[in-house]
Amino acid sequence: MRLPAATPIPLQRSQTPERARVEEAARGLESQFAQMLIKNLRSTTPGDPFGGDTTYREMYDQALAQELTKGRGLGLQPMIVRQLAGTQAEAAPSTPTGFLPLNPAARPLPLAPADTPSGLPLPAGLRGNSLTGDSLTLAPASSGASLPAMALPARPPLLAAANKTCDENAPLDCSSPEAFVRSVWPHAQKAAAELGVPPKALVAQAALETGWGRRLAGKNGQATSHNLFGIKAGGGWRGDQVEAPTHEYVDGTRVTTRARFRSYRSAADSFADYTRLLQGPRYAAARASGGSVHQFASALQRAGYATDPAYAAKIAAIADGATMRRALDGLEG
Repeated sequence: MRLPAATPIPLQRSQTPERARVEEAARGLESQFAQMLIKNLRSTTPGDPFGGDTTYREMYDQALAQELTKGRGLGLQPMIVRQLAGTQAEAAPSTPTGFLPLNPAARPLPLAPADTPSGLPLPAGLRGNSLTGDSLTLAPASSGASLPAMALPARPPLLAAANKTCDENAPLDCSSPEAFVRSVWPHAQKAAAELGVPPKALVAQAALETGWGRRLAGKNGQATSHNLFGIKAGGGWRGDQVEAPTHEYVDGTRVTTRARFRSYRSAADSFADYTRLLQGPRYAAARASGGSVHQFASALQRAGYATDPAYAAKIAAIADGATMRRALDGLEG
């Protein structure tokens, strides 16, 4: 028995132009890449300290990825279009100054003669020490050509702020959370460098202890005792002190009482005393917590820094909260 020859089924060609379909696929791939990027960024944070549902967070991340890839997006679409289409896309946006294209074949890197001065200009903050001049010299290639000098992106403003000298006499501004963070951030960076912990953890703890500075503020919005970490004046304290109401937890019950606290002349003195306190053997685990705010706060609580059973969770929540993000974003402005 002979089977009839197969009759080819005619396929209707898509009415969508080839270019449009390729661009649509490129946008989809870039959106997937953005979602992976956001997911990896999320994995570096301790997340919700109270164990909340992540469903809405995932929906928000998907919407955020779509917003990030609108318009010019992340700049990957032209490269994806060229690879999918097999030819260089027409009117592809030029590569931003100071960056190499991700696909060298799409835009060859020009070479300069060996006698042309070559190097990578460095930001001002990286000049000096073992580096001389304003660029990092590249060794000539065996072909007698070298890479031309290439501008690097400017340092992020927040990183530039980290290199500023800490003003020991700067007043502590308690008029708003943003002003409070701006006042204590240089001191937090200095103390964090000595302790080996994240500066954001110290700012979050100070915010918890003082209500973003509100409980320290006088009539003019400036701090009074400058006690940023709620350190009490024990029998061995020989400096100034003030009496103030406070909350303690006794057998899990919150009670209001009054206690005497250390008083400092400035925020710098408060951070210096706090650093000395945490350098003791009692808080060795806190110093060994690395870059994790949650682990640092948990170690403080286990060491008995505070009687509040939710002390560590509150510090972590403040560090990851919207108020802290808004205040730190203000440092970049």
